[in-house]
Amino acid sequence: MSTLNWQRRWDPFRDFQREVGRLFESIEPVEHWRVARGVPPINLYDTDESYLLTAMLPGIGPEDVDLSITGETLTIRGDRKRAEGVAEDSYRRQERQFGRWTRTITLPDRVNSAAVSASFAHGVLTVILPKAEEARPRQISVTSATQG
Repeated sequence: MSTLNWQRRWDPFRDFQREVGRLFESIEPVEHWRVARGVPPINLYDTDESYLLTAMLPGIGPEDVDLSITGETLTIRGDRKRAEGVAEDSYRRQERQFGRWTRTITLPDRVNSAAVSASFAHGVLTVILPKAEEARPRQISVTSATQG
């Protein structure tokens, strides 16, 4: 006499869950989608005195990058140009995006926009955003109150 093992029974919901899992594993992560669209990936670091932003801009020169800052918003604009002499219809596979792009980053605090500096080396844009005085942490001394 065979016994029915409940763990080996056909379970349509378990099969469905497994198939959905396989589907999501086959889809590229959102980060790859952002890069594929031509928007550069960034890192934003917080130091005591400033924020440090780095952006990966391969194939773009410093003359093709425009930075602007308004309040707590930094905007990076650029233009990734096509290789000269390559006709549009000659591409058999094109994964790198070309053309104009814009990336807007909201900063955690206000910065001193007059002191912002930027440099470009080896395809990496580095922007130093000094914090505004009112945004910097301030030490407050506590005094003892004497009762009269």
